[in-house]
Amino acid sequence: MLTVFPALALIAAIGASLRRLLPSLDVDATRRQCGALVLNVMLPALNIQVIYHSTPDHHYWQIPVAMLAGIAVCIGCAVAVFGRFNMDQRTRNALILGCAFGNVTYLGMPLLRGLFASQLQEATEIAILCEITVTSMDLVAGTLLAAVSKQTGEHVSTRAILLQLAKFPLLWSVAIAAALHVLNIPLPTFVEMSLQLLGSATSGLMLLVLGMALKPEAIVSAIRKIRLWWPMVLIKLGISPVVVALAASAVGLSDLHFTGTVLEASMPPQLFVFIVADKFGFDTELLAPAVALLTVLSFLTLPIVHMIVVH
Repeated sequence: MLTVFPALALIAAIGASLRRLLPSLDVDATRRQCGALVLNVMLPALNIQVIYHSTPDHHYWQIPVAMLAGIAVCIGCAVAVFGRFNMDQRTRNALILGCAFGNVTYLGMPLLRGLFASQLQEATEIAILCEITVTSMDLVAGTLLAAVSKQTGEHVSTRAILLQLAKFPLLWSVAIAAALHVLNIPLPTFVEMSLQLLGSATSGLMLLVLGMALKPEAIVSAIRKIRLWWPMVLIKLGISPVVVALAASAVGLSDLHFTGTVLEASMPPQLFVFIVADKFGFDTELLAPAVALLTVLSFLTLPIVHMIVVH
């Protein structure tokens, strides 16, 4: 643990420093391009590699159930608390999303793969199951919040939500891998090697992308405006891991799966929140700096959560 967290922080810090180290580089454009590569190529490759060689067990439903419990409670707390704040509904909706959906991939996956290097398959499975749950529910929650606040004039239907979910490479890569596994279709050696090479590079690039999203001015802005969004710290970094820990224990998760799931629940808000917020016209002006500061704070809170869970 003492080497993993500093290692992850160092890679993220390098990403955050690229604006100064490479002034000629358009960091924001590069971050978006690298993020697209991770989302559409590298992460699906890793998913196929891991799911193809996995053996479905109880944790395939236990982890999503535990994460869903945390999401539901966090959304409820955020709605109740921010409902008392004097702010525009568009801003409130964005902050609600930020309270509930953690960065289980760009930060969570590298963390689990670093902490449990000797159990890489299981650690990656946990991250993938959490990502499927979190990303899917992020879009569903955004759709429902927009409908309730009449942010969009569109009729919200189950079919529309499912069509949106079907567009994610994350989900269809898991479906392809599961089908290959069930049908016992062997993968050629060169395909397996390609998947392994792409998968092994995923964690480092994820952390660089995360670091590139951290702007010093955003962190300063978040500190200045903390009175407007401070409940996010308590809900996302505090309530979320506690609720998920209780739910994970209740459904029977133990050992690595319990620890990994609770750590994933302790993550700061995911970057996908911004995509969902933009899609439904939510105001992210306050959310953006808050996410930056919570990400920095998480490098302090995650070791504490890990120490508590392990001991």
